[in-house]
Amino acid sequence: MATNPFDVLPPNLFNLFSTQGYLTLQRHYMAILLRLYTLAEFNRFGLTRESVIAEIVDYLKTAGAAADVAAEMAAEAGEADSASITGQKNESDYAAYLLRRLADTGWLEREQHADYTETILLPDYAFTLLEALRAVQEQKPREFTGQLYTAHQLLTNSRGKEFSPALALTQAYENVRQVVRGLNELNQNIRRYIERATRGRDAAELLRLQFDDYSQTLGPAYHALKTSDHVSRYRRDIIGKLQSWQRNAEWLAGAAEELAAQGRFTPAQAEQEIGHAIQFIIHQLEGLDPLLEEIDRRHAQYLRTSLRQIRYQLISADGSFKERLVSLARRLASLQNEGEIFLPAEMPYPQHQPVRAPDLHSFYTPPQRRAPFVPVAVVSPALTPHELASLRLATLQDVTQALTPDKVNRSVLGFFNGHRVLHVTELPSEVTADLHWLTTIIAYGHHPEVAYGVEVVDGDPVEIGPYRVVPFQLAKL
Repeated sequence: MATNPFDVLPPNLFNLFSTQGYLTLQRHYMAILLRLYTLAEFNRFGLTRESVIAEIVDYLKTAGAAADVAAEMAAEAGEADSASITGQKNESDYAAYLLRRLADTGWLEREQHADYTETILLPDYAFTLLEALRAVQEQKPREFTGQLYTAHQLLTNSRGKEFSPALALTQAYENVRQVVRGLNELNQNIRRYIERATRGRDAAELLRLQFDDYSQTLGPAYHALKTSDHVSRYRRDIIGKLQSWQRNAEWLAGAAEELAAQGRFTPAQAEQEIGHAIQFIIHQLEGLDPLLEEIDRRHAQYLRTSLRQIRYQLISADGSFKERLVSLARRLASLQNEGEIFLPAEMPYPQHQPVRAPDLHSFYTPPQRRAPFVPVAVVSPALTPHELASLRLATLQDVTQALTPDKVNRSVLGFFNGHRVLHVTELPSEVTADLHWLTTIIAYGHHPEVAYGVEVVDGDPVEIGPYRVVPFQLAKL
């Protein structure tokens, strides 16, 4: 059972952002934490107390937050002492107060050394949470550039003594998982991305966004995923390689042994993890096309919404076309009353279509007869018995994965409609019309994992399409 995150995090971690009390500093705490996270992200030895105090003081000056902190400290100390407190404290005192609050709630840890110097550290959960909060702050769609390419290179470049099958598979699993998760996140937030890209723009900028900068609406990374980094470039190679590994018992055993040697899993658990990772990658890559189509559909839908916004701005800015004609006529009349003979220089003049002289392309030219199309003969390569056996095994593997006993069992049980037996003549027409599906149902009738059986009954032969079969019935077990 997975551990509840609230059993790991400090109990007062999120009390820092509570909206209750006399005055709340949650937006200032968040901004300070993100600043400290930027400093600590690539710092190898932790942050000194002096550098943290200096960073907080700089924020208090640039954001003008010293008055809010003073009021909060006064509210904690009591209204009677508020005047003395705010009069004696400076920005360094306010920064020390904020640092103490961050450490008390668990966002920071203070480590004191033998020489009484102090180092400020960020706990591991603070790194994870602040990275997520910084992603929210940046307000940009997730990027997918190169992740499918990386998974392809990890899985297909399997030659050499230094190749690690367990490491390649787990890393490819994480890359594919991030791509699919990011696409699902994108699909559910397209409306927010479109609104964010079109908010506060005038009609000219919206038109430029529609026709010139189409790829920037959802981010250049998604545009690359649909063009140069398209899933179809890598999917067949990845799935083919994984399916060949699925049929190789020696490879599966070696990968499970290597994964178990890392100490995280037992040999049995490692074998299950390897099988789960392979099946997950295959299933997700084969199901990406409907997701991409849905993203394109929703994207086009909200782009049409922005086009309606352009139309509304063009119409509502100067009124309707009739009102604009009236306004133009009144302006021309006022110019005439003022004695103006010519139109103003900034006013566009009526433009006429230029007269074009006829040329060679202006006259009718009869169609020219082309040479008949002669297709190239299709030559089918001769396959060796080993290649035929491999193709037959791969086809059997695909059919086995597509028609599992559970899927067949659920479909057949839906035909009974409360009855215990079902004659072949009572089967739905779409089943009897599909001979392959019908024979699959009959074949799985003897499988131990299904809840129905096939029984031959007396009577005349039954015609199913071009065939006549012995009458039978399906019976619930």
